Amino acid sequence: MNVDQHMKVAQWHMEQARLHATREHSCGCPLSPEYEKIIKEVESGKIMEELVCNAAN
Repeated sequence: MNVDQHMKVAQWHMEQARLHATREHSCGCPLSPEYEKIIKEVESGKIMEELVCNAAN
């Protein structure tokens, strides 16, 4: 994905989180291994730039 595509996906995720927080809503989104890795990186406070997208690794 290019930068613009990454930003659009991030915007979609932020809007989904906002909607989930403001409504009684259950999305049922599974926590994938990729998202689990991303969550751990965010929680560590050390988000590293990836020169090649490898979230699935």
